[in-house]
Amino acid sequence: MNNASDTRSGRRRFTLWLGSVVAALALLVGAAIPAAAAELMRVTFVRHGQSLGNASGTIDSSTPGPVLSELGHQQAESLIGRLGDNNYDAIYASTMVRTQLTAAPMSRYLGLPIQVVPGIQEIEAGDYEGTPERDAGSGYMLAPMAWALQGDLDARLPGSLDGHEFKARMDGALQNMYDNGDRNAIVFSHGAAIMFWTFMSVDNLTLPQKLALLGGSMPNTGYVVIEGNPEDGWKLVNWNGQEFSQQRTFGAEVKLQIRTLARQLKVVVDSVGQALGTRDPVTIATALNHAVSEAAFSVVKFNRAVAAEAIERLEKAFTRSAPAQRNEITEVNRQSVKELSEPAETSSPAKELVGRVVADKGASAIDTVKSSFELKRETVKADRAALKADREAKRAERAEAVKSRLGNDSKRGTAGSAVEADSGSGTGSGTGSGSDSGSVSGSAGDSGGSED
Repeated sequence: MNNASDTRSGRRRFTLWLGSVVAALALLVGAAIPAAAAELMRVTFVRHGQSLGNASGTIDSSTPGPVLSELGHQQAESLIGRLGDNNYDAIYASTMVRTQLTAAPMSRYLGLPIQVVPGIQEIEAGDYEGTPERDAGSGYMLAPMAWALQGDLDARLPGSLDGHEFKARMDGALQNMYDNGDRNAIVFSHGAAIMFWTFMSVDNLTLPQKLALLGGSMPNTGYVVIEGNPEDGWKLVNWNGQEFSQQRTFGAEVKLQIRTLARQLKVVVDSVGQALGTRDPVTIATALNHAVSEAAFSVVKFNRAVAAEAIERLEKAFTRSAPAQRNEITEVNRQSVKELSEPAETSSPAKELVGRVVADKGASAIDTVKSSFELKRETVKADRAALKADREAKRAERAEAVKSRLGNDSKRGTAGSAVEADSGSGTGSGTGSGSDSGSVSGSAGDSGGSED
């Protein structure tokens, strides 16, 4: 009896202790989520990898649609290196299988499930289904371009939807994500859907910018980052590596990651709380084991994201601090630097010049190099001009010599003919004259060969 009583008493003490820990964690998590941060949402749209439809060159907007090609799978794996350390708090994919397959590697890397949602699927092609992708500009894309560039949402794709219907379903999907509490979501969608919804929804793109982006299209696994919320609207932050709005401060980025970490820890706390409700020691122990593992992984992702953000900002700062003049050095100048750096062909002054460039990478050294290269180029031009003038003079001298020789040979031929005519030998005159002509031709030919 005493043993059973002690066991029950120990179990109650353990339950009370664990409940206190869970409550403390819940308070910590709640305090870590500032109210202001809930107003901002970041969405990273990613186009799926190459599908078999893309590889065939035909438009396929059917559901579930074609799977990924071998290249498409490789592109999906490569996304981890490009975007994996952003510590997204949710992964979404459209109802089309190619987006779900593209999201799979990211899901494994982040340990997050893929949430398949309607509304972010590709714009249905309607009557243009199965037509060549190369003809999309004169068919499939006409109505979406009217929506995005002219604001004509009444334009309808033949056999499909109009701009109002398309925007409403995309807006609805993002509203659901926002209502779920997601503030840093990655959304796997489709090229036309991402492009035209972004053009229609962000408030910081001009018409010329839209046209420029439209000309570049959206490559497989290309991405677009927007920030805002369904109430206040959206801004374009990044278009596949091209930045469009001022970067948020590092502190703001850290706050976003803290919020993501807090959300992940809250999920852990909730799972432990549910296990405690069962009063089953095995269930509770299993939940605790999973909770420790998940919490540790969440902290790892948080650290990874903050470190990646810091490194990226340092790289950008270093790039901005480099002198603008470096970008102005032409390929010819780079080649000249390479030539100056070769030990076998480098003179002592050139070595000193290269040494100055290595020692001082500032604008003054670059200007010195550029001035030296300009002087060298002008010197080469002058040398070439002098050489050309010399060649022209020699050519004129040779031409004059040939003319003089031709005149002398003609005089000798005339004199010989007169002598032979006086002696009455007409046939010999013709033969001799022909021989001289051949000799002159040979001389002229030799002269021409020398000139070449």
